[in-house]
Amino acid sequence: MNWAIIALVILAIVGSMMWMMPSPRQRAQAIFRQQAMRAGLQVQMTKLLFPRAIGEHAPEEFHCIAYRQGRNGHQVDKHYRPWHIFRLNAHANRGLPEGWCWGKGEEVLTETQLARIASLIDRLPADVYSIESTPVAVSVYWNENGTPDTVALIIRELQALAEERI
Repeated sequence: MNWAIIALVILAIVGSMMWMMPSPRQRAQAIFRQQAMRAGLQVQMTKLLFPRAIGEHAPEEFHCIAYRQGRNGHQVDKHYRPWHIFRLNAHANRGLPEGWCWGKGEEVLTETQLARIASLIDRLPADVYSIESTPVAVSVYWNENGTPDTVALIIRELQALAEERI
């Protein structure tokens, strides 16, 4: 009987320790976030309000991770217009690839800029569900599924987009 009690206590201690250990997915996310921060990106937990999708009554709101690349310099172009796009089927989709829509900034970009955004969407991982550009930073919202090479791709694309002032 004493052995059973000792075994239960040991199992309770080991079980508690295992419950506190990060999962493989959490360890991968930590590696991705460290890689992004070492490259100069800001990794931020944020709340994102999606636009209303076709057939939905109300927009959805998610807590998600944003990888942000700050824009260089303190000069802000007074003609710059921020934009935000989402991987979502909605009515506000003029100029974007199939399955993407505008959250804000529809019809403020040139055809060349829209083509650049379309090529960016083609290169980014499939689990990127939003891209945002403001005068301060460019951001990618994604599910963090991938490899360190995926993070390196996101870093390169955000840095290029920040330099282009799109």
